[in-house]
Amino acid sequence: MGRVGLVLMVIALVAPGCGLWMADTPAGPPESGVFVGSHGASMRPPARRPRPVADISGKWSGSWRGYDVMGVVRNEDATADLRQQGSRGTGRFVLHTTGVAAGMPIEVRNAGLTGLPVQFEVSGSRVAMRHELGSRLFAADFEVEGDRMLGRVRGAEPEVRIVLTRVRPSVAAAPGGSVATAPPESGAAAAPGSVAPEPPPPPSSPPGPTVEPADSEPSTTEPPIAAAPASPPEPTPAEPARPGPNEFTGSAAVKPIYFDFNKYAIRPGDARILEANAEWLRKSAAMLVLIEGHCDERGTIEYNLALGERRARAARDYLISNGIAAERISIVSFGAERPVCTEATEECWSKNRRAVFLLRPR
Repeated sequence: MGRVGLVLMVIALVAPGCGLWMADTPAGPPESGVFVGSHGASMRPPARRPRPVADISGKWSGSWRGYDVMGVVRNEDATADLRQQGSRGTGRFVLHTTGVAAGMPIEVRNAGLTGLPVQFEVSGSRVAMRHELGSRLFAADFEVEGDRMLGRVRGAEPEVRIVLTRVRPSVAAAPGGSVATAPPESGAAAAPGSVAPEPPPPPSSPPGPTVEPADSEPSTTEPPIAAAPASPPEPTPAEPARPGPNEFTGSAAVKPIYFDFNKYAIRPGDARILEANAEWLRKSAAMLVLIEGHCDERGTIEYNLALGERRARAARDYLISNGIAAERISIVSFGAERPVCTEATEECWSKNRRAVFLLRPR
């Protein structure tokens, strides 16, 4: 009885292992997906194929559409330079002229022409983009359609939509409209089925002078009288160049505006000054205006030049939104090159962060 009990115990221990082995035993080749378990053969569901990921590497150009603080529809430039590895990537995203845009995140308004450092993730044809420091600063969602990306800024109110088109590198064309290709190297065989190009015709030599016979008599025909040369056509007057900064002068009729440190947003008090300037310019339709953007001494030369341009452009956009024609306005940035105060104090620096308006008759 002791041996029989021992045999039964061994069988009880071995049986579960056999069942587990049978559950993982394929009934056919591995690719068939058929497995045999303790309850018979079964089909394993096929593995899901990953969706193809769109490649958005490269340069993109387009526009953003929204509203400014006056409720006027804005349609301004937008650019992106992106680098993708796998389904993720980084790059720089620029929305131009966002200083007066309503609903735009403050980080976008402050970035201006320098752009935002962004990270993005691609899932199929969808792209989720955000500021490299987090989506709370900036986030946008895009849908890729071939060489176009359509999207919107997340959380913007009023809504801000973005349309971008891939910038393709230009291909140089040979004379005659055909694409220029490099000639094959010496001794290289032509590709099968290709037609060898015809050699260019030899240059025609200019005809030599006509030699008259030695015994020919001198010609009695009088040489023709040369006609008077036709008077050259009068040159078409060139379009007058846009006036330079030295042709404008200051006027007490239009007053400067000032900005906070490292900002180019229009403050409420300065907005009232701009409205008064726009009212004067509407009544003085014969005057052109130049807006100078200035900064205090803090910051690099390049940064201050870009910031000065954004300040001048913000003032320009405000005047345009108040009915001043864009062709009447020019802008220039001097960065920190022309301070009105040179003391290293905040009171002095605040006087240098300004946009100045100069005038000139048409």
